[in-house]
Amino acid sequence: MALVVATAPAHAQPAGGGETDGSRNAEQDLVVTARRWSESIREIPDTIQAFSSASLERAGVESISDMTQMVSGFRVVEAQQPGVVLINIRGIGQVRNGESPIAVVVDGVQQNSPNQITQDLLDVERIEVLKGPQGSLYGRNAIGGAIIITTKPPAEEFGGSAEAGYAQGNEFSARATVSGPLGERMGFRLGGSYLNRDGQIYNSTLDTKVDYNEVWAVRGSLVANPVDAVTVDLRGSHYNQEAGASWYRPGPANAPREPVIGNLLGWAERKLTDISGKVEVDLGGPTLTSITAYSKVKSDLFEELDWEPLDLVAATQLLDVEAWSQEFRLTSDDSGPLRWMAGLYYLDTRRFLDTTVYMQPDLTGLPAPIAASRLATRDRNRAYAAFGQLTYKLTDALELTAGLRYDIDRRKQHDLTPPTPTAPTQFKATYRSLQPKFSLAYSFDDGTLAYATVAKGFRSGGFNSNDVVTREFRKEELWSYELGFKTAFADNRLYLNGALFFIDISDRQVAGLDLTTGPAQFIANPIPRSTVRGAEIELNARPLEGLDLSFGGSFLSTRINEYDQSVFAGTAANGDFTGNRLNQVPRYSINAAAQYTAELGGRSRLISRMDVTGWGGDYYWEINNADLQNPVWLFNARLTWEIGDVSVTAFARNLFNRRYDLEFVPVEFAGTVTGEDVGGAAPPRQLGASFKLLF
Repeated sequence: MALVVATAPAHAQPAGGGETDGSRNAEQDLVVTARRWSESIREIPDTIQAFSSASLERAGVESISDMTQMVSGFRVVEAQQPGVVLINIRGIGQVRNGESPIAVVVDGVQQNSPNQITQDLLDVERIEVLKGPQGSLYGRNAIGGAIIITTKPPAEEFGGSAEAGYAQGNEFSARATVSGPLGERMGFRLGGSYLNRDGQIYNSTLDTKVDYNEVWAVRGSLVANPVDAVTVDLRGSHYNQEAGASWYRPGPANAPREPVIGNLLGWAERKLTDISGKVEVDLGGPTLTSITAYSKVKSDLFEELDWEPLDLVAATQLLDVEAWSQEFRLTSDDSGPLRWMAGLYYLDTRRFLDTTVYMQPDLTGLPAPIAASRLATRDRNRAYAAFGQLTYKLTDALELTAGLRYDIDRRKQHDLTPPTPTAPTQFKATYRSLQPKFSLAYSFDDGTLAYATVAKGFRSGGFNSNDVVTREFRKEELWSYELGFKTAFADNRLYLNGALFFIDISDRQVAGLDLTTGPAQFIANPIPRSTVRGAEIELNARPLEGLDLSFGGSFLSTRINEYDQSVFAGTAANGDFTGNRLNQVPRYSINAAAQYTAELGGRSRLISRMDVTGWGGDYYWEINNADLQNPVWLFNARLTWEIGDVSVTAFARNLFNRRYDLEFVPVEFAGTVTGEDVGGAAPPRQLGASFKLLF
């Protein structure tokens, strides 16, 4: 807040020229495509937040993980290794190596692997965050919501940008984009980024930093209009990362995690390749869209499993995923009271997962590691879906929206390392779900929108690589009931949105990890029924020209209504947890921001910003509710000086150096070799600066 006040003159003048620097008020009128057609964000009968490229840049958002500082009720934890994330939105969580609770869609292509979610954002035009199940449009991985990412289109005139930065941890970064026309009916866009850092989390045993990271990425697009009625959009990207991994340290929850004391340096590699082709044909009314996409994910991990100075146990894990998808969609025009959309979707995924645990020399007394156990599987998944949605204006003020999607997910697994020669090696299952959605919205004369929404969400089941608890885990489904409103005051200088919701969850998926009997990562369904009750509020204000304030709050109450003790009966996590809170769901989460743009004359201006993020209350790490995370408050600050096409930014992440557990795994849910709880340290404070040039 000091940065904001220091740069605010007594009588601020209106910002001149161009966009309003990511004004949150201006963004309340953004045109979005969350429902697969273009409309104002204030017309959507759902809780939705959208952020323009300017707003994302001002807030320093560089990945989906950074969105937690702008979206309340949304948490992303990426601790063990790059790409392995635990996401929670409105109390709907993700388990390790499980399916995501949100659909992430980039330029119309739905990401099929959770490992793709946290890659760096490059050349983004807009991000839309939809809360609540969106299965009627996006299917099996939209049980908690959807994130729609739109990258920038080719520019009409040749131009681009170049940016370089330096930050603590000996971090160097660079980004560049170039775009322009290729004749009268074609344009291109090309971008690239590079980051190299030594890290900031110290290992005293190895005398080195463990959170090192090196990333390079490229993204390109080619858009053509061969004839007036046809648009062809070709896109491709590649992401390559080598980074530190698994810097856990033994100790109870909320204990100091630094320095790390393990004697083995964890490392991970992640390579992501995405190629897509979209063709849109204007049929003189409806528009036909075809999207064909290919993706490849390759991840390699080496990690210590005792996290002590002794060389006891280590593991490697290789993941290789390839996927093809095809979507056909027919969308009506926006004339008349009825708008509709219908489509078909197909996804073919092949996955190879290989996990090996090694007994190290200090455990065996031998000079070299010995492979103690190995689990390797090949999976083939085929998913089919038909979906549709229509919106009809019953009157000028009253609108009805109805959507329906039917998903079929056929899964096969081949066990390459059966425990005995006579054990089964082939496993098959099919998971189906019909996902309806209904919304009724009423627009009052003053512009206020009130709505009621009922929707169903679905997350597919699947197979574990072992049968320590269960070989197959069931699908998870839920029903969500929401009442909400969107309104504005003071000549649109103050926007207020709010929602109340109730979520009824069946067969919630829960992860387990047993390191004492081998590499036994597993997913099970010990919670037949659980519920989430919640309220959310979003406030955006511009009290004076150049000053933008925002506040978001999420308040959740969760409960395990039924618990099946037999599921984890043979593990250290046995017990009756009926009546407990769901794990990794904070009772409250808050995000607030203040941004001020001071015009200095000519083409010069100073932009200061402070972001505050906090969460706490009932944030239990596991369903036994034995270990509680203390409340966490984080502050980020940025100061940007723009002079024409040149800008210089100074920034601070985690300004007050709040130390906390990024992830914590109690021994009851890990079965660690040493019999201790373990946790991973969150990133410390980081100060840095960057320089950007537009041309």
